[in-house]
Amino acid sequence: MFAVDAGEEQKQGLPNNPQKASAKPLSKKLDNFMMVRVPTGTFKMGSSFVENKRHLKKCRKYDKSCELWWFNDEYPDRLIFLDSYWIDIHEVTNEKYLKFVLATGHRFALDETCETDKCREGNLWQGASFPPRINRQPVTQVSWYDADAYCRWGGKRLPSEAEWEKAARGPSGNLYPWGSGSPKKRATYGRKWRGVFTMTDVGTYSQGASLYGLYDMAGNVWEWVDDWYDLKYYNWGRKKNPRGPAEGEFKVVRGGSWVNHPDTLRSSFRRWSQPEVRFNDTGFRCAKDDNL
Repeated sequence: MFAVDAGEEQKQGLPNNPQKASAKPLSKKLDNFMMVRVPTGTFKMGSSFVENKRHLKKCRKYDKSCELWWFNDEYPDRLIFLDSYWIDIHEVTNEKYLKFVLATGHRFALDETCETDKCREGNLWQGASFPPRINRQPVTQVSWYDADAYCRWGGKRLPSEAEWEKAARGPSGNLYPWGSGSPKKRATYGRKWRGVFTMTDVGTYSQGASLYGLYDMAGNVWEWVDDWYDLKYYNWGRKKNPRGPAEGEFKVVRGGSWVNHPDTLRSSFRRWSQPEVRFNDTGFRCAKDDNL
């Protein structure tokens, strides 16, 4: 499915009214894919009311229709405790996903429901082949179920929303993975669709890495996480190893993408999407319990 920017598509979760970290995180190569260990400890999750007012001001620089209640699902900010875990340094690439498809017979990374030329433009895969240029670009046109199946195939799982946010912003609640500076030259964002030239190879922006050494946690593609979405989850969710609501209609996606403006790249920004949909701006990375 073809991507749209914030404010255009409810299926993609757009607003409607409805410890200190170790200086050098441990890393290890697992299944030919680098992962980083995020240590046990607390971190700030979400945004305060004052911060949301700042987010509104910034959002209106790019979208005059922004409203304060758009950010209500980030409120209140809370101190969350997480046990240690491992998470992929990079988003899953097309070449990695192809190995999974060939090994398991799983469906290809494309939206077979397209009925328009614009939608079909987002299908960079043609069967089990795709242009070599996108080998190391993040795989897209995958549903939550596809992402979940891939991670399970590798003995991993999708990260929880809390795990994703801690890995992105660190224990102190950074605005972006790298801190508070502009995303310019740190992330892929604010682009129009240009086929194979739209996204960038994973790890392209070294200056955009998070404290824990993860790349592309802001921009390039939205990332599926394990949790169901609830607008008011931060008001009642547990504060130790939260896993989200037990059920729901939408799954959470995080991080912003190539099509979005800078405010959606914030590490606390939440968005949702129906788990069965496939968009050309949505991919994923995997996580793993710390039982190595």
